[in-house]
Amino acid sequence: MQEQLQAAFDKIKGLPLTKTTRNELVQYFHFGKTSYTTPQGLILDVGLYTLAVNCPWTFELANGETIKHSEVFMRKREPGLPSPKFDWKVPGANLRDQRLQGLVISSQALAIETSEIKDAYGIALTFVNGARLTLAPDLGKPQVEYWQLFSNSGDNFSTGAGAAGIK
Repeated sequence: MQEQLQAAFDKIKGLPLTKTTRNELVQYFHFGKTSYTTPQGLILDVGLYTLAVNCPWTFELANGETIKHSEVFMRKREPGLPSPKFDWKVPGANLRDQRLQGLVISSQALAIETSEIKDAYGIALTFVNGARLTLAPDLGKPQVEYWQLFSNSGDNFSTGAGAAGIK
């Protein structure tokens, strides 16, 4: 199983982190670039591969700072008085969205250098600039899916881990 997961994550080796998106608690990390056409004809820019994460994770930056999954519940930093209404579900309203967007915009050195498969469905991705994204599923809080890596190129590649195991 370790070898299968390693081979799956080797697919994103050398690809840059080009975008991050979010749907409530699930964070999407997009690697490489491609486009996807919706059934309505809308063309979306997405990653060639996307890592959907629905478990605790940390993004340790090369400068020592850390972006954590829990920052989704914190109000974003803004000048002046903060808005009286705060809804973490609104894209861009929380600190996690703000920091990840700034990271992608400011760094072109976020290509995957290595991937490491850890115990308990954990994954560690190291980038060429020394940054590191670590997924650490909490097996005490079972999820249908802790994470999923899938292709947007039409080849139907997908692998993931959840309470039922690796799929």
